[in-house]
Amino acid sequence: MIAAIIDLIASRDASTRERREMDKKVRRLLKETYDRFRQDCEAVPTLTQGDSIELLVTTWQPIVFLFHRLLMERLRFRVGLGTGPVEIHKEHADECDGPAFWNARGALEEIKGTKYMSREAGFRLSDRTSNTERQTVIISTLILASLLCLTATQLTHCYYHIWEEKSITEIAEIMKTTKGNVSRILGKTPCYILQKVMAFLSPADS
Repeated sequence: MIAAIIDLIASRDASTRERREMDKKVRRLLKETYDRFRQDCEAVPTLTQGDSIELLVTTWQPIVFLFHRLLMERLRFRVGLGTGPVEIHKEHADECDGPAFWNARGALEEIKGTKYMSREAGFRLSDRTSNTERQTVIISTLILASLLCLTATQLTHCYYHIWEEKSITEIAEIMKTTKGNVSRILGKTPCYILQKVMAFLSPADS
């Protein structure tokens, strides 16, 4: 099992109104993620204490999708990924516990304690981690590294192309711009290769 704990960095410095708006936005993104990838989630993704997200999944898709959506909304975060057994007590992720969550928390704490180097992701794997779980963690981390290099505009264009499978013409209509502009924006990103890699990986995880 793969647990992901996402720490929203800017939340602690936000005003009450900003925290309220961010809370609504994040909960909407979690619902969007769960509705789309319900079959890959072992528990309902949860926002805890207003600034921490917990997921319990079996594939990389819901993790990467949520990464993409958070970055589109310009929400900065750090993530710890962990593998291992999990005790599922109730339907929500924050009501579950076990080594997968302990490893995810440990990886997140390691990131927070890192000095002189900025890190957005870390992971800890249990001794009995399967090859599929190992690949899920590696894929999630590498795709996050690619997404972090994109601007908000590039992220939005790539989102429509990768996740919504929109054509350049359709993206131009959505973004209210020209097809040439969409083509130039996508051409400056790893969007096309990410799409091919993700399509190649998906059958093995389904």
